[in-house]
Amino acid sequence: MKTVLIVVFGAAVLLSGCALEQYRPLVDSGVSKGSYEADLADCQQLAAQRPAAQQAAGGAAVGAVLGGLLAAAVGLRGNDVARVAAWGAANGGVQGAVVGSAQQREIVDRCMAGRGYNVVAP
Repeated sequence: MKTVLIVVFGAAVLLSGCALEQYRPLVDSGVSKGSYEADLADCQQLAAQRPAAQQAAGGAAVGAVLGGLLAAAVGLRGNDVARVAAWGAANGGVQGAVVGSAQQREIVDRCMAGRGYNVVAP
């Protein structure tokens, strides 16, 4: 069970890190006032200051606690509580990574808009 949790959490963290590097907001090409690639790299670097991995770790911690409390509240004991807590941690970690990645994309969008690009669609 611990192995599954580590693999799921690790995959979520890795995917959230890769997502920012691959993200390219759709902009109206007639509005650009600078070098799109340089501006995009600067905005991605700015967004990377809010790591999605921190969101994933926080989500995993909250998920584990809530899963453990829920399992104990319904009367589960021992390994059953651990399994529900592990599921909660994995679920919370993945959700935290998704939220962290969305926040990073939003930062890139706002940054590009601030540099004069007309961000058409996130």
